[in-house]
Amino acid sequence: MKKKEFFLALVAKIERLILRLGKCQERCGKSSVINSDVIRKVEEWILQKRWLEDKSMAETAREIGISKEMLSLYFRCIVKKSFLHWRKEMRIAEAKKLLLEERSTPLLIVAESVGIGDKSNFRKQFKEVAGCTPTEWRLKH
Repeated sequence: MKKKEFFLALVAKIERLILRLGKCQERCGKSSVINSDVIRKVEEWILQKRWLEDKSMAETAREIGISKEMLSLYFRCIVKKSFLHWRKEMRIAEAKKLLLEERSTPLLIVAESVGIGDKSNFRKQFKEVAGCTPTEWRLKH
């Protein structure tokens, strides 16, 4: 019986989340869904370039002082991208800047500077966003 109760509670939670996401999509970031305090907190976090830190979405939300679901809603409704996709794009844009400014800096150091812990993951993410590897990009520019 406990499994059934757990399952029903999980289904109810998912339904509430879907309802909230539906409201968010309908209103697309209006204050009735995402209040101004949440917007202020996330935008402050963005301005401080805290997205360079190697933290999960849950850790980030906790640090900002909002729920993981609210952070997800902010990015989906206001930024129109998932948190992870947006963060990846921001990190690669920062990496491009560093690759040009610091041409002699090894790729691993650039990767770590933008919050990506290993060279192969950095190369993969960079290629997904930029269409070429960091080394190719550095040579072209």
